[in-house]
Amino acid sequence: MLAPLIERQAAAAKGAFGRWQRGDLDLRNVRHQDGLAAPDLFDDHLDLLYEVWGAHEKSGPFLVSSCRKGYPTVGLAHALGPRRFAALPGWFGNFVLDPEQVRATLPGVEAAFALDPAQQAIAEQRLHEVLEEVTAEDAAVLFDEVVPTWRRAADLDWGLIGAQATPT
Repeated sequence: MLAPLIERQAAAAKGAFGRWQRGDLDLRNVRHQDGLAAPDLFDDHLDLLYEVWGAHEKSGPFLVSSCRKGYPTVGLAHALGPRRFAALPGWFGNFVLDPEQVRATLPGVEAAFALDPAQQAIAEQRLHEVLEEVTAEDAAVLFDEVVPTWRRAADLDWGLIGAQATPT
């Protein structure tokens, strides 16, 4: 149910992604964010997402990052830049992966987040250019928790669901 939505959005926004890669779209512009990332993609399926998240919140792997007046995955995209961000599966934080896909994508996820201290400082600064109201804790989740969560899912032979969603 969710995977086809992600695939359609990725296909529809492929041209916009190419413009972002060339530097023709600036994710600090909210209009560009909405057109590229489709933060409302799962609005009609929030009940399903809450059910899945509720079932796995205590058993893990589970992580959540939030912010007021912005979308964490869009901030992460701006922070990492198009090349690193393109290594992440799915579309702007939206993905449905089975255990085999989790293992297959782990090296790309690890590479995307392999930042030396100087790169990390620049990425954190860029994150705040898009997400003015993100807390230090939520920013840390974006940079420090994705890879361990992915590894844990791979180790447990679990799939992963990621969603950029706006609670109602």
